[in-house]
Amino acid sequence: MFTARWELGLLVLVLATALVQVVWTLALLWPMDAAQTKERAEVEDLRGELGDFALLLIMVGSLTVIGILLFNGGPSKVLNAGLALAAIASVWMMLHSIYTARYARAYYRGTDGGIDFNTSEPPCYKDFYYFSFNLGMTYQVSDTNVTSTALRTEILRHCLYSYVYGTGIIAVTINLVMNVVS
Repeated sequence: MFTARWELGLLVLVLATALVQVVWTLALLWPMDAAQTKERAEVEDLRGELGDFALLLIMVGSLTVIGILLFNGGPSKVLNAGLALAAIASVWMMLHSIYTARYARAYYRGTDGGIDFNTSEPPCYKDFYYFSFNLGMTYQVSDTNVTSTALRTEILRHCLYSYVYGTGIIAVTINLVMNVVS
């Protein structure tokens, strides 16, 4: 049953990819202090259109596969819904984890940092996780100031991805609930 449906296999692949990325980067980056963050951010290079395209492909692909899964239905509605929700959550976390690394890189490669964290201490990855997930949930900066046009461009891209994916999440979640209930 599980391997007979290609959409389930693809959804599990998306879920596994996103979970590995999120857990791996969190385990690697979270414990770093400011000096380690600076060192890592200066050499890390995940930037570029190819990275944006891959991220967009995973986001759109996950929602598309979930839509196909909903349309085709099947006997395992609860299992399908659980996998779909897990994939949505993991891809959402992956989006913000990727932008965490991008903000750290932009901060430490820039001349003035581009983000004022309102503290004299240099930021570590925990600060960039806070910044990234805050943007992803609220589409705005809350208690930090952005001082760089290049960083504002990156923030705009992040907020647009977050908004579009968030809208998709709401639509898919409503459909999942209706599919399980009916």
